[in-house]
Amino acid sequence: MKETWYDKEADVLNIELNDEEYWKSLELPNGMVIDITKEGNITSIEILNASKVFFGDAKKVIESASSE
Repeated sequence: MKETWYDKEADVLNIELNDEEYWKSLELPNGMVIDITKEGNITSIEILNASKVFFGDAKKVIESASSE
């Protein structure tokens, strides 16, 4: 995993998986955005409204992720 950060103000958790060249974003109905390459590899995952998705110990993990 390349980098993970949580923006508390925007309530967004971003997980960057690699340095492959981004091509397109796929927005899913559950508030997730997946960035992919032309080959279909996932480069990053963005979770919108992350504090509503995660709770308990999992929420503590995202809050401890480095902020941007």
